[in-house]
Amino acid sequence: GAVMATAAGSEEPEPKPTLRAAILAIILTLCVGGLILGLQKWDSSIHLDPSYSVRLTEVHGLDPARSPVIRPDFNLELRVDNKGVDRTCKEEITVTVFYGDMVVGWADVPDFCVGKQSSTDVNVKLSHTDVLLTDTLRRRLASELRSGELEFVVEMRMVIPVGSDRECADDYCTSRQSFLHCRAKPGQDYVHRDLLPTRRV
Repeated sequence: GAVMATAAGSEEPEPKPTLRAAILAIILTLCVGGLILGLQKWDSSIHLDPSYSVRLTEVHGLDPARSPVIRPDFNLELRVDNKGVDRTCKEEITVTVFYGDMVVGWADVPDFCVGKQSSTDVNVKLSHTDVLLTDTLRRRLASELRSGELEFVVEMRMVIPVGSDRECADDYCTSRQSFLHCRAKPGQDYVHRDLLPTRRV
């Protein structure tokens, strides 16, 4: 009877986790963490926006010595690098080229698609009109032509597709447009658009 009382009145201690269980728990934690990080990286690569570079080609009609009215004539090549893991297509892109505050060229970029992790070049035929330079811009243009430092500002306006709320999540984003800028010299190789700030409005 004493033996039975002792057995009934005592509780066996809970077994301690074994080394094997602890190792399995660590492995499971590492696997879950790696899966989460992998999914985040995969998602960001899918939604990675393409990068853009531009160059100006066949530049003519810039002779301020003859007249304050210049007749610019040049085209633009756009290089699109898609580092994402999916094909991407763009449409409704417009390009405007400035010299100082004067518009010297503009165009609607043809719609295009780029395969995953690949690049494509888009030829953009710019429209032009006669430009009346101020005396200050005329002297500046003549000086930059002589020194080889002539450069233009290229502005790209991109329409953010409806449903791409991820692209317009910032507080200051009030409409579905994004403006990209870069400076480009005639005859220079491709210039990446990040040389000037990107702004969204």
